[in-house]
Amino acid sequence: MGMGSAIKSVFVNYMNFEGRARRSEFWYFSLFSFLVSCALAFLFPINIVWSLAVLVPSLAVTWRRLHDIGKSGAYAAFALIPIVGAIFLIIWCTEDSQPGDNQYGKNPKGEYGAQQPYSSAAAPVADCLLAVQCLSGPLQGQVYRLSRQGLTIGTEVGCTIRFPAGTPGVSRRHCEIVFQQGVPVLTDLGSSYGTTLADGKRLPPRYPERISAGTRFYVGSPNVVFQIINV
Repeated sequence: MGMGSAIKSVFVNYMNFEGRARRSEFWYFSLFSFLVSCALAFLFPINIVWSLAVLVPSLAVTWRRLHDIGKSGAYAAFALIPIVGAIFLIIWCTEDSQPGDNQYGKNPKGEYGAQQPYSSAAAPVADCLLAVQCLSGPLQGQVYRLSRQGLTIGTEVGCTIRFPAGTPGVSRRHCEIVFQQGVPVLTDLGSSYGTTLADGKRLPPRYPERISAGTRFYVGSPNVVFQIINV
């Protein structure tokens, strides 16, 4: 997004505190607002009028920028904390967009949106040589072969790997493993407590993560661990 598009987007969304705003939209508008403020610094009362005019859209784009990295827009209140609050906001606003859709809307970059449908024609024969093994938790020791149709983990009836209802940290439809373009991917389905890889990376909801034999992940709690294995 160029500066012109960013400025137009911010003013079009003058009082919009919903959705997401990418980095370029936020920073280009911030630069534009700063330059105009400098140009009008000694033109009273025009400078006051300008400051009031950009107050709401500046707050709105900051709100949406925080949404874009998965944070509540209310974190904009950190600006009221001298120095430290501004530092936190600057750091947050330089972060890249959270991959895929999140609870605040679609990725403004248009990347990693809704999961692509599985194409059985693209799936290699090797997909049948993988399985999911439960290393700990209520289903410890169980092994579930990964078919071309993939599998779903949760407590809901119909899940391939079904946990007892009320299992701490496990949602009704927690996560799934399917094939995209012949590659197995793990996707969190918007669970309450998340799906996390062994290295500590928590998967953003609806964002497919490539996996392979040896990949470990846990659902909801570190006490419920799975591993992808060869069979």
